[in-house]
Amino acid sequence: MTRREIRAAGDGAVLGAVPLLDVEDVPGVVARARAALPDWSAAAPHQRAAVLTAAADALAAVADGLGDRHARESGKIGPQAHHEVRGAVSLLRRNAELGRTLVGELAPTGSLPGGEQDLTIVERVPLGVVVAVIPFNFPVELTMEKAAAALAVGNTVVVKLPPQNPLATLEALEVLEAHLPAGVLQHVYADTPASAALCAADGVDAVSLTGSVGAGVAVARATAHRLRPLHLELGGNGAAVVRADADLDHVVSETLRGRLLMNGQACAATKRVIADRAVAEELTDRLVAALADVRPGDPLAEGVRLGPLIDAAAAARIEEQVQRAVADGARRVLGSAPDGAWFAPTVLADVPAHAALLHDDEVFGPVVPVTAVDSDEEALALANDTSLRLTAAVFSADLTTALAMAGRLDFGGVVVNGTNNYRPPVVPFGGVDLAGAGREGLGWTLHDLTRTRFIALRGVRPAGVAPVVGPAPHEETR
Repeated sequence: MTRREIRAAGDGAVLGAVPLLDVEDVPGVVARARAALPDWSAAAPHQRAAVLTAAADALAAVADGLGDRHARESGKIGPQAHHEVRGAVSLLRRNAELGRTLVGELAPTGSLPGGEQDLTIVERVPLGVVVAVIPFNFPVELTMEKAAAALAVGNTVVVKLPPQNPLATLEALEVLEAHLPAGVLQHVYADTPASAALCAADGVDAVSLTGSVGAGVAVARATAHRLRPLHLELGGNGAAVVRADADLDHVVSETLRGRLLMNGQACAATKRVIADRAVAEELTDRLVAALADVRPGDPLAEGVRLGPLIDAAAAARIEEQVQRAVADGARRVLGSAPDGAWFAPTVLADVPAHAALLHDDEVFGPVVPVTAVDSDEEALALANDTSLRLTAAVFSADLTTALAMAGRLDFGGVVVNGTNNYRPPVVPFGGVDLAGAGREGLGWTLHDLTRTRFIALRGVRPAGVAPVVGPAPHEETR
């Protein structure tokens, strides 16, 4: 079996190796998941929850070391890496509890003529074998968001590890797998052909993927002949609309808090700043001042705010996008060409409205483009003019106007006076158009990885006595 070396995002040091799945091994992986499905799906919800809770306790016990290794492998700065691992533990626990209490409902068939004696139960049941495709940016957390929800309600799961940084996710999965019956949870490391074969394989019932638009479209094409459910969270070219009355210090703080998360490699981050012309220049100057002393460094060093990108190829791709924007007329007022995977924060001023990165050319790195508009209407039109409508933000002191504008932003989520990256685990996170299909979050992922089934019991209720229809008490009879 071929093994692939995994290297640290920043200095390229070899951290380990993982076996690469062969295409011919895909049927065996799926067969093991299908063999484990009947017993796991038939287990009582409290039994599944107890297993997952015990696994969460075991994962919590190794969280500190896992956080450090995740930072080293991914380039994510230490505090963010540790926060992600702790979040994964929480998602595992909370999905276990949601699965324990998942209940159905009664359909009102008894209210229909001829159905008076019927009782119809609507229950939620597992989809079956779920393939979970994990990206590099939040791999440990997203693995637990998908896998824990799927497992809690009785699915079996095959996790396709992230390509550049699988080791921390693999370690977390091995903790979870140790608590589960054989075949209930498996992990694979696969290149594009094997991954496509896995998603399209006979015996797979659903695919939950977080990744690029290209990856989502490829999976949709590969599985179209089966019409299997696809749970997709794809790209996002989020816009922050800044009105003239906004608190600019707050705009800068919130924008950078979200934009620097995972070194700018977050799908929900602010990728476009659309500012009223009256404040655009001042806002740009403040962004430059706030980022001037931010330099990418060792992700485990104390005080570092920005680590390396996932690899040098990612940095080179972002530099090409920046250069296209400059060719379109933007000015690079902060930042410089990358050094390998190291990419310094970049601010682009005076970005023209036709520039591709203000539409569908999503920049997955620490780049902040600022464009000026002359009205709220112009800002809304530009913000909505993308296929990657995941999250948006509106900054304004006028909450009534801000709320009205939020209602006209055709995105999966809109934040007023806060970063686009506002994503507490209880909200339905997902996008519109090419940003994806389905929603993630506590309860939402679980819902999307189950389906309904109704069971009708005919004639089980006692027959009622039809009421006698007569005159109202106040009416006289003759």
